[in-house]
Amino acid sequence: MLGIRIKPKEGLWISYKLRLKGITGRSFAAKFGVRESTASQVINGKRSSRRIETALYETLGYPSFEAMIAAARGHDRGGA
Repeated sequence: MLGIRIKPKEGLWISYKLRLKGITGRSFAAKFGVRESTASQVINGKRSSRRIETALYETLGYPSFEAMIAAARGHDRGGA
């Protein structure tokens, strides 16, 4: 979204946060009507999808995609 792409480390962080909520890649994909492989590609930064990115930040409780990425990047620097 807006040119921001998920980087591999951010994808790992997103996957971790989903698992903390008890959400698997399969259950996430099923809930939002997408293929598990497509969701995985978006989470790992190999593909972009506004719909999946929106579902990710809403599922994780962030107000925007940008806020979710900022949190992931802050985590990489030893933040939250």
